[in-house]
Amino acid sequence: QWIHSFDSGISIGSKERQYQIPQDIIQLRPSTDWCRDEKYLGEDLSHELSKLLDTNIIDRENAYVSFKDDSPYPFMENENPYPDMKFDDTGYRLLGLFRYWNIIEYYYPYKDVIEEDWDQVLLEFIPKFVQGSDYESYLMTISELTTKIHDSHAVVEDKRRETISTRFGLYRFPVNFVIIDNKVVISKVIKKCGLEPGDIVLKVGDKDIEEILDNRRKYISQSREDTGGLIYYDLFRTNEKSADVTVIRNGKTLVVNAKASQKRITVSVDTRTQAMEGGKIYYINGGLLKTGEIERTVNKWWNTQGLIVDLRNYPSKEIAFKLAEYLIPTKKEFFIASIPNREVPGEFYYTVPYVSGKPDETDNRTLKDGVYKGKLVIIINERTISRGETTAMSLKNTPGSVVLGRPSAGANGDVRRFTLPGKISTTISGFGIFYPDKTPTQRIGIQPDIYVEPTIEGIKEGRDEYIEKAIEIILNDR
Repeated sequence: QWIHSFDSGISIGSKERQYQIPQDIIQLRPSTDWCRDEKYLGEDLSHELSKLLDTNIIDRENAYVSFKDDSPYPFMENENPYPDMKFDDTGYRLLGLFRYWNIIEYYYPYKDVIEEDWDQVLLEFIPKFVQGSDYESYLMTISELTTKIHDSHAVVEDKRRETISTRFGLYRFPVNFVIIDNKVVISKVIKKCGLEPGDIVLKVGDKDIEEILDNRRKYISQSREDTGGLIYYDLFRTNEKSADVTVIRNGKTLVVNAKASQKRITVSVDTRTQAMEGGKIYYINGGLLKTGEIERTVNKWWNTQGLIVDLRNYPSKEIAFKLAEYLIPTKKEFFIASIPNREVPGEFYYTVPYVSGKPDETDNRTLKDGVYKGKLVIIINERTISRGETTAMSLKNTPGSVVLGRPSAGANGDVRRFTLPGKISTTISGFGIFYPDKTPTQRIGIQPDIYVEPTIEGIKEGRDEYIEKAIEIILNDR
């Protein structure tokens, strides 16, 4: 009777489908065969669900997932956040699981590459959600659930809009790290604390570093292993202001009492935009670029032998398009997106390709004649994510360009946020991003043409081996 009430007043099949998508541009299809399984559901229920499937409702303003005007963006804002839910209430806890499961089932563009049996994930997590009885267990079970979609865009925030970071400790060692040959190596010391660049970390307190990594991986979603942003911020968290850290330094194993603090730690590359090698090369730090800076600096690099664009920081939105106008001779496709079909939950389809490059002659904008003739080198690594990955895809169309570094994070597509019972929010990659030939990037990342990995010796000497290699490529280019 409840299911039957949904089609009251709706004329089945009376609407011409406005979003009848051609088969050859469908990227993802929903799994709805179960609705027509009369043996499993019974004839009456299967019939009612089948009618609902065939009801093509475009006006979803009041639906759980809505669309505004002609925007392709899904808005997941009509669900009740239940801010005052009782956390020992099994019904509310399961509602959190079911809401999340259904959003991934019907509004996640990468469901086909999570490499998890999504039905089995539901069965696995029902007892986990039921077992807890307090806020913290509910929050952390949600965090664990997000790891099953393997998306570095997936971040959980509590009812105070704070990430789960403090659950791993209130304090943090003021250092950055990099993983080299499966070893955690201190790459930068932001404030003197007892640790040194090049230290190989073995233990923090009485816990092996691998045990700590496994704990973080259990709750932090990652497209590729150790590419989740919170891994970098939260690996070295502790509840004490200092802790004994066992390291290998200069070939010797020693225990260092390292000091921690509550100050925010940045993991960015702070090399400023500048001329290098006596003006032969110009280096652009994509994350430090200000609006309009490309136009203001173009004369500084236009006649150089080479240009380095560093995408290890989250870059300015200008680079993918504005810089490309000076580098790529004609407009060229560099990615296509897949977006949800508002009429068919669970269906995603490819859009027209996005292009970047020099505008055609009908465009009245004033640009340099021709395009840049020097060598372009693009730097990426595992912290290149989202816009950084799209930017690399755009600039790679520059003739003769080289991408160097390590594979990027593999998390791309506009981030969508939604709220679960208990006013806990989380995010996902909301659009699919693919190369123009539909080759995927999610969980794969942008692959470098030349693989470069920092070395422990280079770190100890304070060298940036990515930039060094980029300079070498440009100076040796003939």
